[in-house]
Amino acid sequence: MKNGNLIRWIIAVLMLLALPLIISSPAHAETHPLALDMTVKGDPWDESNWIGKWEYEDESIHAVLYEKTVQPRPSNERVKTRCVVVTIADPSQLRTTMSNESYSDPKPVMSNTMAKFVNAIVAMNGDFVKITYDFGYEIRQGVFYRDMLDSQKYPRDVLVIDDAGDFSVVPAASSASMAAFLADLEASGRKAVNTFTFGPALVIDGEIQDVANTNEFEPNLCNQRICICQMDTLTYAIIQADGDSPRSTGFTLPKLAEHAKEWLGELGYSVKVAYNMDGGASTHLLMHNHLVNQNNASRGITDLIYFASAAGE
Repeated sequence: MKNGNLIRWIIAVLMLLALPLIISSPAHAETHPLALDMTVKGDPWDESNWIGKWEYEDESIHAVLYEKTVQPRPSNERVKTRCVVVTIADPSQLRTTMSNESYSDPKPVMSNTMAKFVNAIVAMNGDFVKITYDFGYEIRQGVFYRDMLDSQKYPRDVLVIDDAGDFSVVPAASSASMAAFLADLEASGRKAVNTFTFGPALVIDGEIQDVANTNEFEPNLCNQRICICQMDTLTYAIIQADGDSPRSTGFTLPKLAEHAKEWLGELGYSVKVAYNMDGGASTHLLMHNHLVNQNNASRGITDLIYFASAAGE
């Protein structure tokens, strides 16, 4: 074979070897951070990236829903529970929004309306950010809204999500302890993006917390419950339990903490932080623009935590 023909043959072989890589590469192979502003939505998802109804994957996010029914006590009672595990490529894909994109407008909105508006792949309710303005410590998408920690009847654990997407808890927070925590966070080169004042924290640093004596929200009452967890860097879960119906009696807070750690352990994850959010009729778990949980008394809510795609151009 002459040298010219040999070179052309080598080039042709290399092109054939590279062809599968070219064909299989997605049209938008790179992800991008989403702007911090609450008015910025997630990128629209590609419907072809849904694997069935309850799993989604593109180059920036993977979310999958698991379901199981458990028997929390030696009785005939059953509780249907769900777990959504989410991994994201960039911390900005874990986001929050408020009803009507406004802190001053207290009107609640149905969760599926909010989820669709922001292109949420997975979403859940947060705390009652606008139900009362004389409660809690609230930062949303980097904007500080209020500090009323010292006005509360009881101290609350505050969940902090920073700009690396990591969860921290300020236990029984006061204005002074929050200020000290945030100062230390900024000294480390990070800042708080979202905070929540509902709680309690169910798991901190992998350890289940004693939540049976929490002062509010009847911790030992079986009810519909929901919590958000971080397992690892940019890896999260939402755990939800049905309640308030003849078919499902719900969980106590201690049972929710135990269930979250056990179930995620079965899936191969260690829980770093798990934090309880508003429950009962405010319990909303959404995926693919559908309310996943059975909530017979579902009502409008004022804020949403969601995970979005960042795979657009």
